[in-house]
Amino acid sequence: MTNRPVDPEQPPVSGLHHSAYRCRDAEETRVFYEDTLGFPMKMALHNHVHPTTGEPDVFMHLFFDIGSHVGGKANYIAFFDVPDHPGDDPKELYKTRWGLDLHFAMGLADHEALHAWKDRLERLEIEVEGPIDHGMFSSIYFHDPNGYRLEFSAANAAQSEVFEQHVRDAHENMKKWNAWKVNRHVKVAVGQE
Repeated sequence: MTNRPVDPEQPPVSGLHHSAYRCRDAEETRVFYEDTLGFPMKMALHNHVHPTTGEPDVFMHLFFDIGSHVGGKANYIAFFDVPDHPGDDPKELYKTRWGLDLHFAMGLADHEALHAWKDRLERLEIEVEGPIDHGMFSSIYFHDPNGYRLEFSAANAAQSEVFEQHVRDAHENMKKWNAWKVNRHVKVAVGQE
């Protein structure tokens, strides 16, 4: 549930249900998420109709349970295998993603779990970056077979305090960013004269 909704009349939101992405191959993706990472596949839906347009469209929709912040209710990462979609460019769809473009982050209990995941992934010959200390939490990064960048994050007590300070400063930081963004070209232009 949202702690403090902007509009108190809005219905509460309970957090992430799923985040969905395209995949090159359903079985390759299942092997990575279920067999390698250990996230149970909960659904594999073979569909023949696009759910919003009603047009014929054959695809597989996969859901993997990635855990939860709320007891008993799973969060999922999901994928669509759409093998015959016209106009797709597989080289573009499945290129290795840069972290500032797109990444999917999952939380861990502590730094010990973060190091255990790093060790596990490296034993499975998956390239891992980190851990990287972001000040407000530490992370490791790796890629799935579809090129998506994945992240595991954990925080110690000091990092959690920094995170909470960033939460308190969020709106002020946004105002500063907006002012900088509007004025950044003006400062460059003045410096070049």
